[in-house]
Amino acid sequence: MSYQLLLIVAIVPVIILLSYIYKRDIEKEPRSLLSKVFKRGCLTVIPSIIFELIFGYFYNISYINNYLIIFIGTFLGVGLIEEFFKWLNVYKTTYNNIEFNHRYDAIVYSVYSSLGFAVVENVLYVLPSDLSTGIMRAFLSVPGHACDSVLMGYFLGKAKYNDIHGKKFLSYINLLLSILIPSIQHTIYDSILFYVNINSEENILYEIFLVFVLITYLVSFLIVKTVSSINKNMDGSYVRYY
Repeated sequence: MSYQLLLIVAIVPVIILLSYIYKRDIEKEPRSLLSKVFKRGCLTVIPSIIFELIFGYFYNISYINNYLIIFIGTFLGVGLIEEFFKWLNVYKTTYNNIEFNHRYDAIVYSVYSSLGFAVVENVLYVLPSDLSTGIMRAFLSVPGHACDSVLMGYFLGKAKYNDIHGKKFLSYINLLLSILIPSIQHTIYDSILFYVNINSEENILYEIFLVFVLITYLVSFLIVKTVSSINKNMDGSYVRYY
């Protein structure tokens, strides 16, 4: 299998999802800002790998056959680490930017950050592998990252809205949720897969995983559709349609 084809398979799903999220934005965000968020999202792979390796050195879940322990280890060693660095990129790059004036903007920024991470991760997984891996990740892993970031953006947008309207406590709560909820969703996804690899004979685990994936896709789609259709900015002004 040629590297060129595998590279295309690794990148195209990211482009499709970014295009969809961008087109749903009524008042488009500056491409320069989105480019910055995306590029920095690519770089979040580096600290994520470093912290995951450090955690994995002290807490190896590869041979553990207890779902609760796997869940805790996955949350602390994968989900929370990756989502935190994606979140940190969005927060530092966009939260106080004047362009962040609509709740859907937070979803756009979060998806761009997350898919920056995802495109690097996908290339690293797909290029040494084969076409079947690329196709599987195109329908599962990449959309999974996008769904996590939709939740991140949903709560981050609520945090900014409450911040603007002087509701500091609610703003802090939603900031916390913007990290915690996508981390938990990410953890459920990964921990089920880890447990499946250990207990591959239990076919019901695959069914549970697929049901969970379908639910996350549906919820994310509904959030994107609902939040992107809000016709007022966070300060109460009407959105300018393009």
